Amino acid sequence: MFTTPTPITHTIDHERLNRLHGGDQRQIVNVLTIFIDEVMPDFDDLEGSIQQEMWPDVADKAHKILPWMGMAGLTSLESELRSLEQLAKTNPAPDVLINHWKQFRQALGETLPLVIQERNRLA
Repeated sequence: MFTTPTPITHTIDHERLNRLHGGDQRQIVNVLTIFIDEVMPDFDDLEGSIQQEMWPDVADKAHKILPWMGMAGLTSLESELRSLEQLAKTNPAPDVLINHWKQFRQALGETLPLVIQERNRLA
């Protein structure tokens, strides 16, 4: 049985970010900019599928976003999104997945300013 995830503090995984991008600050800035400008709107689309309880669509959309979480150094959020993807594949009770989503979305909202700050710092 799936349970509500335990809230944790999400941060940018600088070690992974630098490892993935070879320490290339320009490349990191580009990835973070794409994440902010192009990937963030995908979460609204994902939320729409959640509200419509279209679980296969939720799993597919989450799967497509997952690589960006890692490339942006959001390792802990990547794990949370992967968990949501797996949960969607089980045809869950709506309240279970919606609660998981709400916690993820809140954590993403709290982490986005860090991503913006990091992009601005490196730009």
